[in-house]
Amino acid sequence: MSTQVHRRRRKAPRRRSAAPHWLARLPYLLVLSGVGAGLTLCAFNYFRKGSGLMAAALLIGALARLLLPESQLGPLAVRSRSVDCWTLVILGEMVAFVSLSVPPMNKTGLVLAGAFGVLIAFTMLVRGVRLLIAGRSSPAAQEPPG
Repeated sequence: MSTQVHRRRRKAPRRRSAAPHWLARLPYLLVLSGVGAGLTLCAFNYFRKGSGLMAAALLIGALARLLLPESQLGPLAVRSRSVDCWTLVILGEMVAFVSLSVPPMNKTGLVLAGAFGVLIAFTMLVRGVRLLIAGRSSPAAQEPPG
C-alpha cells in the first residue's frame, strides 16, 4: 500500500484595490478600439488617417504601460515593463512610418486592403467581447473541481 501526500495549492492573496475590476481592462480596450477604428478608416479608403490613428493608439498604449501600475493595465502588461514599452513604441513608429511613406494605391488595392482591415477589426472586436465576457464570469466557476 502506497502512501501519497496530497498537497494543497496555495493561492496568492487577492489584493483589494479601490478601483473597480473593469478599470484594469480600460487601457487595453482603448488601445484595441483605437487600432480597430484605424482599421475601419483604412477600410473606407482613408489609409493615412487610419494608419495614423493606429500608430497613435499604439503609442498611447506604450505611454499607459510606462506610467500606470500593473494592477491597472490588465492584458496590456504581458512581459516586463521595458519590453512592453519598447515593443509598443517600435510598432507604433513602424505603422506611422508606413502610413507616411506608402504612396496612394489604386482602387483594387484599396478594396483588398479594406477587406483585410475589416476582417482584422472584426477579429479584434470578437476578442474584446470575449475578454469582457470572461472578466464578468465568476471566479468560482473558473476554479477546477477538486
